[in-house]
Amino acid sequence: MYSEKIQTVLNKEGKINPTLIQKASYESLKSGSNVIGLAKTGTGKTLAYSLPLLETTKPGDDASVVIFEPTTELAIQTRNAIRPYALALGLNVLALVGSGNRSRQIEQLKKRKPEILVVTPGRFFDLFSDNKIKLSKIQKLVIDEADDILEFTKLELLSSLGQNLPTTSQVVLFGATESSVTQEAEELFATNFFLIDVRPEQKSPVEHYFLKVTNRYKIQFLQRLVKLDGFKGILFFDSNETLEKFARIFSHSQTKFDLLTNNQPKTRRQKAINDLVAGKTRLLLATDLAARGLDIPKLTYVVNYELPEDENTYLHRAGRTGRMGHDGFVVTLGDDHDLRDMRKLLSDIDLKQVYFKGFGLSTEKPKKTEKKQLEKAVSNEVKKAKKHHKKRKRNQKNKGYHPRKEKK
Repeated sequence: MYSEKIQTVLNKEGKINPTLIQKASYESLKSGSNVIGLAKTGTGKTLAYSLPLLETTKPGDDASVVIFEPTTELAIQTRNAIRPYALALGLNVLALVGSGNRSRQIEQLKKRKPEILVVTPGRFFDLFSDNKIKLSKIQKLVIDEADDILEFTKLELLSSLGQNLPTTSQVVLFGATESSVTQEAEELFATNFFLIDVRPEQKSPVEHYFLKVTNRYKIQFLQRLVKLDGFKGILFFDSNETLEKFARIFSHSQTKFDLLTNNQPKTRRQKAINDLVAGKTRLLLATDLAARGLDIPKLTYVVNYELPEDENTYLHRAGRTGRMGHDGFVVTLGDDHDLRDMRKLLSDIDLKQVYFKGFGLSTEKPKKTEKKQLEKAVSNEVKKAKKHHKKRKRNQKNKGYHPRKEKK
């Protein structure tokens, strides 16, 4: 399917067989069609849209491919993912993000003349308005995570951009769910699109669990979750304030964790991700905005500390695990009322109530004796945590979690 040079890199990375979305969209993308591609998270969408576009890009056509990503992390992630294939074809790729040094990025644009630009919306329109990027050069425009991009870009800006491209330019929209961008694409961009939606055919290896617990015992349950076999997870919060409040309390446990929030410096966020990948930590506390679209290899658990506000948010959180066919588990914490709300929200998902069983989770309800043992264990954890907290306050004044300041 792919060219020999691309296939060589794929084989080297262990990607022998193309995924469903990659097979379904390849010919349309390579032939220059405008495409809307919809596929579940973690199923190879980045390579699905990028490889056929790279194969039809000529070396020397600088800024001819522009890929929009909603966040800095996603832009860097995408650049890193496609760079080996670009190099194999003699192409250069450059990430232009708002948190990067603007002057240096402009210098790299002039000096390297990269054919592929991976951009965040703010930095793109900034450089475009300053005439550093010219619409006349763009032959292929990709809006990745199209269902999220509206959180960062006004719809009229995207519409104006698409309608003012050269008539021969190709427009590609990819995402995991439908949105205003994908649903109204033909009107927004004043052109016809070919829809490729493989979601109904995609089977997910992810199990969706609900762990019943009151707010009082959530920390103790989380400590036990982190000790499960093979745990590597992200704990989701609705806001930075709740996350940081929880972090200050959780720092008194013996669990190694880190934070991922949108108000951290780029280098700090990247270190938190790298430490989780390397196994230096087992848990990352994150907000939806900070973790949107992240691809963390072999992430086994996604845990909802707070209930997602809608199904789309839940699906985006769930999409961080079970990627590329690996097993994954989504565990939501809450009480009886929360369980009823979640089942209404996720009518198409088999949400199972689970219980602790040794160093794993089970859908089998524990016997009374096991339940008493669990309650006793949790109670002991509470007492132990309180005792440990008092001791630390007494002997280690001003210790615990404090947001770290970056060295200038």
